[in-house]
Amino acid sequence: MSSAALQIIALVTMLIDHIGYRLFPGVEPLRIIGRISFPLFAFMLVEGFIHTKGRWRYLGRLTLFAAISEIPYKIFSRGGRWWLHIWGEPLWNNVFFELMLIFIAVWSIQAALEKNKLFFVLTGLCLVLAGLMGTMYGVYGILMGICFYIFRKDRLLAAACLIALTILYCLQNWSLFQIWAILAAVPIWFYNGKRGPRLPKYFGYIFYPAHLLVICAIHGLIA
Repeated sequence: MSSAALQIIALVTMLIDHIGYRLFPGVEPLRIIGRISFPLFAFMLVEGFIHTKGRWRYLGRLTLFAAISEIPYKIFSRGGRWWLHIWGEPLWNNVFFELMLIFIAVWSIQAALEKNKLFFVLTGLCLVLAGLMGTMYGVYGILMGICFYIFRKDRLLAAACLIALTILYCLQNWSLFQIWAILAAVPIWFYNGKRGPRLPKYFGYIFYPAHLLVICAIHGLIA
């Protein structure tokens, strides 16, 4: 299974999840399917980190689209009067902020192992910020990305780490809702390390805020 296939699975399952959240809130299977998306995004982010020749540009894109996507995400999650919730909630809830912190955490681990151990402080800071800032998946999401990097040469261990982290997360939150994320271990296990058909440039970045706004528009028409 190529990286393009994993990206498509991640995008489609995210779309299904968000359709369920906003348009069919009572249809739980749609939300269950959506649990698969984030682990795949985190896994492919780590793969992108490993293979990219322009890490600063990569980080810049993540930061830019995190900023661009926040208002569409607020509109999606809170509805028409989203601005009423700005001061009472974190301003960095969309998934790009989580992915940005994963990228920095993984980069700092590599720098600590290759240059100076002090870079581990930056890794710890990413974990602290994820918890304090209330990012989408918090510390759980950052640890997932770190595990994917540590076990990048062993997909079985990467999948096992995903399962273990997800179980711990569910136990900590006394909820089994996120347990379905372990299904993402299957495509990760079958990942062949190949790129596959090239998707349009920046498609995944643009798709995220765009699909949130489209779903909100549909919701507004049928509400």
